[in-house]
Amino acid sequence: MSQYDVAIAGAGPAGSSAAYHLAKAGARVLVLDRARFPRDKPCGGGVTARAFAAAPVDLSPVIEESVSRVRFSFRLGSTFDYEYPRTLAYMTQRHRLDAFLVEAAVAAGAAFTDGSLIREARIDDEGGSLRTDGATVEARVIIGADGATGAVARGLGLNPAPDPPVALEANFPYDGNAPPAPWSGTLALELGSMSGGYGWSFPKADHFNVGCGGFSSEGTRLRRHLAALRGHYRLADVAMENVRGHHLPTRVAGAAIVRGRGLLVGDAAGLVDPLSGEGIHAAFVSGRLAAEAALALLAGHEADLASYEAAVERELMPEIGAATLLRDAYSYSPRPCYWVLQRSSLFRRSLCQLITGEKDYATFLAQIGPLKAFVDLWAGRGRARRRRPAQRRGW
Repeated sequence: MSQYDVAIAGAGPAGSSAAYHLAKAGARVLVLDRARFPRDKPCGGGVTARAFAAAPVDLSPVIEESVSRVRFSFRLGSTFDYEYPRTLAYMTQRHRLDAFLVEAAVAAGAAFTDGSLIREARIDDEGGSLRTDGATVEARVIIGADGATGAVARGLGLNPAPDPPVALEANFPYDGNAPPAPWSGTLALELGSMSGGYGWSFPKADHFNVGCGGFSSEGTRLRRHLAALRGHYRLADVAMENVRGHHLPTRVAGAAIVRGRGLLVGDAAGLVDPLSGEGIHAAFVSGRLAAEAALALLAGHEADLASYEAAVERELMPEIGAATLLRDAYSYSPRPCYWVLQRSSLFRRSLCQLITGEKDYATFLAQIGPLKAFVDLWAGRGRARRRRPAQRRGW
C-alpha cells in the first residue's frame, strides 16, 4: 500500500497544476489518471489569454495558433469580424496540453501513474485512499480532479453541479499545417441558435474544432446544431472526425467542494465559466488554491481544508455568479444582445477584455450602471422560462 502526502485523481489542467505547486513545495505527490498518456479529451482546446497567464508553466511549446479576431454570426446568418489588438486565445489540443502539464509536474518532483482507473475513493479523519485495479494508494490529502462524474466526488458524497450544461464537438481536418488564409488567427462564435450557449469554430494546426453547447435541455438537439454549424462554416464536404459529447459543470452557489481530507478542483468542483463554457482558467486557479490549502494542512498551520473552499468563494465564485447572471439575461433575449454587439465597439471591446482578463464580469456589471437592474430583470425572466420549457424561445 503506497503512502503519499497528497494523491490526485486526474491529470488534466487542474490536477497537474495542483501537483506542480505541491511538488515544487516539497510534498510527496502522486497523480493517477485512468487513460494512457498522451490522451485526448473532449474540449474545444481554446486557452484564453486570462487562462494562459494563470498557467503554472509557460504553455508556448504546445500552442498551435494565436487568435485575435472573432467572427460573429447570429442564428446562422451573415457574419462580421472584430479584430482586437491583443491575443484573445491560444489554440492547443488536450492531448498535447495535458501531457505537457503532467510532465512539468513530474519534473517538479511529482509521481505519475497513467492507465489507473480509480474504483473507489475513501476519506477518513487522517486522510484517505484511492483504490485502483492494481493497488490502493493512501495519502494525507485526496484531490479530485477527475471530472464532473469522477470517483472522488462520488466517494466524498459531493455533487456541486447537479444539472450541468452539455456540449458536442467534432474535428474537420484541412490540408497542410495551418488554417486556410481567411481563418488565420480567427475563431468563430455563432450566437442565438441554442439556449444557454453558442456554437464555435476554433482553428488548430491541422483541423477546425467545431462544436456547440448549451443548457442540459439542449442535449437532444446538439447533433442537429452541430450539423447546422457544419453547413454554416462550409464544411459539408470535409470529413467529420472524433465526434464527442461532454458536460460543462457549473457549481451551484454554496455547494460543498470539501469533505474531511478531500477536495475537488476544476470541472470536478463545477468551476466552468457558465457564460463562455471555458474551464481551463479556473482549473489552473483551483489547482493552485488546492495546493496552498493542502500545504497549510500538511505543515500544521490549518486543521482542515476549509481554507480551500473559502479561497474558491473569494477568488472564483464572484466571477461565476456574475457570469451566470449575464448568461441567464442573454439566453432570455439574445437578439437585442447581438444587435448591441454589432453596433457598439465599446461592447465588443468589453467582451474581448473579459476573454483576456483585462476586465472581469463583476467589473463589467458595475460599469453598466443603471442597466444592471435591467440585466437582473432579464436574467430572472430567463430562469423562470427555463422552468417552463414548453414556452417559446425569446427574441
